[in-house]
Amino acid sequence: MMASIKLTVRRLYALQDERMVSTRATASIYVGDQLIATEEVSGLTESAVSKYIHHSLPAGQPVRVEWQTTGIADMTVSEVELCPCCRHDSSEG
Repeated sequence: MMASIKLTVRRLYALQDERMVSTRATASIYVGDQLIATEEVSGLTESAVSKYIHHSLPAGQPVRVEWQTTGIADMTVSEVELCPCCRHDSSEG
């Protein structure tokens, strides 16, 4: 049974001459204390963009994201029961 996590990039940009420009960030996604994924994120966003990550650890554990960037970033993660991209239902099993 696979569980799914929704990674939401709320904001990602760098400032150059007082303008917002594209930048890169490396997001590390954890379930409990275990690193389950490292995602490279790049671009320029002022509106939320989401990506789904699947893992085989037990559902219901705390999830968190940490990131490194030379710009400005804001990201969140949350556990989801039904992944909209593949319609995988992690509540079955």
